Amino acid sequence: MRKGRCSKFYPKEFQDETNFTDNGFTQYRRRDTNIYIRRDNCNLDNRWVVPHNLQLLKKYQAHINVEYVNKSKMLKYLCKYVNKGQDRAKAIFEYLKTNEDEQTKDIDEIKEYLDCRYICEQDAIWRLLGFNIHYHWPPVERLPVHLPFMNIVKLQKNDKLKAILADPNNQKTMLTEWFEANKNYQEARNLTYCDFPLQWKWSTKNKKWVKRKHGFKIGRLYYVNPTEEERFYLRMLLMIVKGATSYEDIRTYNGIIYQSFKEACTARGLLTDDNEWYNAFNEAANWATASQLRYLFVTMLLFCNLKDERKFYNKNWRKMVDDIENTLLIKHHPIKYYATETKLQDLLHMELEKILSKNGISINSYNLPQRNTQCFIGKNNHFIEEELTYDTDYLEEQANKMYFQLNEDQKHAFHEIINCVLCNIPKFFFLSGHGGTGKTFLWNTIISYLRARRKIVLTVASSGVASLLLPNGRTAHSRFTIPLEIDELSLCDIKRGTKLAELLMQTNLIIWDEALMTNRQCFEALDRSLKDIISETDPKASNMPFGGKVVVLGGDPKQILPVIENASKTQIINASIFKSYLWDDVKILKRLRLLAQMAKASGWHPPGRGFEPRRGRISRPGGQKPPSLCSRSPWAGWSDTWAVYPDLAVRCRLGAGPTLGSGGPARWNSAARPKAGMSRGSGGFSAGSNWPLLK
Repeated sequence: MRKGRCSKFYPKEFQDETNFTDNGFTQYRRRDTNIYIRRDNCNLDNRWVVPHNLQLLKKYQAHINVEYVNKSKMLKYLCKYVNKGQDRAKAIFEYLKTNEDEQTKDIDEIKEYLDCRYICEQDAIWRLLGFNIHYHWPPVERLPVHLPFMNIVKLQKNDKLKAILADPNNQKTMLTEWFEANKNYQEARNLTYCDFPLQWKWSTKNKKWVKRKHGFKIGRLYYVNPTEEERFYLRMLLMIVKGATSYEDIRTYNGIIYQSFKEACTARGLLTDDNEWYNAFNEAANWATASQLRYLFVTMLLFCNLKDERKFYNKNWRKMVDDIENTLLIKHHPIKYYATETKLQDLLHMELEKILSKNGISINSYNLPQRNTQCFIGKNNHFIEEELTYDTDYLEEQANKMYFQLNEDQKHAFHEIINCVLCNIPKFFFLSGHGGTGKTFLWNTIISYLRARRKIVLTVASSGVASLLLPNGRTAHSRFTIPLEIDELSLCDIKRGTKLAELLMQTNLIIWDEALMTNRQCFEALDRSLKDIISETDPKASNMPFGGKVVVLGGDPKQILPVIENASKTQIINASIFKSYLWDDVKILKRLRLLAQMAKASGWHPPGRGFEPRRGRISRPGGQKPPSLCSRSPWAGWSDTWAVYPDLAVRCRLGAGPTLGSGGPARWNSAARPKAGMSRGSGGFSAGSNWPLLK
């Protein structure tokens, strides 16, 4: 069982016939005979039967599963199964009361659990004769590496926090006791921390180093990733420093106490110089923009182990602020504004902090100049700043233009959503519309209108391609940090008090396009996360969908549903948003029908619905009509195309329409734009600026 479900996906579905999946697995016939057995309050029928062979079961008296192999990659499973190693078993020892056959109540199942291994006759006799099972040489003592007061403390089940803090033994480690041994014993000062186990033995009971009487052990320091900075450089120093009595002694070289372990490593010559990185940065500065140079500098900080990042910064920071300086000049135009170096470095510090935060690293982890606190008072949230730095005048102009292009259905949805946002009414909407009906155009209108009023609108989509169509759009997993492996209890990786949490608290509207492609568990994870974050300040949010935020989902029910590997039709449908508990609170907006609105305005109706397109008045000299036009409209062959591609009809109306040559196929004629109606010229008839079929 995994998360309350069978890991082998039992019970299976009833099958009328045997077939194969794309992965080569066999789906056996499972007839619905209404015959079952009752066990543990569960009806077990053919859906619960494991593929088997009765003859093998009777002959070997064992659980033998039989599967038909029809693809080569299935052989990998057989090889893995045969060579998986010795059989293992799980056993739990339970204590029984002395005089009763009842199990005691206080049983520690974790403590009494044993992972057993099956031993054959040869292995058993080897152990009975006392032969060595394995041999380990040489003996190794693993030594911890930690910064001051950052050692690991092991806790017991019933330990109290105050008792843990008051116990001085919890502050004793192999490293701190090495300092004490160097203070108390003269002969201990000739060994490094790594070589100390050769002559000294660690007493786990007393937590102290004891002089070894016989034998030896080789010391091995635990691995430390270079990205841990100070701990990594501490490990380097512990390999060479002898007789240190404190962390200060480790940072001391030639009588100078350095501020960090990295500076001490530099003074001892343990780090290479940065000439290679200086040359790389200078070469990039000849062609790269300031923004690209900032990203290059952060890459060097993260992965190149700069020897002295502060010196590198002081020499090259001017090259990384060209665009910042230009932005300030444009902002203060027509005033000639010259920013001070302090101002430019503070703005550069903010940009570097944004880039590092995207990689989960704090800028304070590096030896870089601190930001001037007098220039920036308070805590800055770059997520919120990004959502409030739009050109409101331009967006307001765009919103006014796009609003007058909306049809009746779009305007209805526009006012429903805008009213809820402006009046702070919690609401959950779903907008349905086929492809090409104007959902994206409606999103852009709503986004421009609200951002022009300095409202925060988060635009996400289920796929990366769909997110590119939205202003400042991102995928939902990227924006809300939704886990890739999700279940019924999953939460987004958003913690209270973080910058992303502050952004969500101040968000006015969330637009999620192509929502039907996403598993319902993603929406439920976002719902639980928003309730948790917003309920910190508003307790009522825990009882409202998405914590009381206005959320709009969009999609086409006829398009693809969530993709689940090897899932049945029922499982795929159950994974859609329609099966979520959130769907009980949704308000479905009127479905967009752009083609119907266009037909209504023009008097033309798509074929197949009881209407035929009108024929335009087409004449020729002498009052005669072309024979080909007396019985059939020249546009009849295009009716099916217009029904499928409504944008094509719009293009024809604007003048970039098809030209019907005499007796030949249609061809595009975007240059010819006659006045009104349809005229016959040399070579055939052409659609003018006014479409005669819509006249």
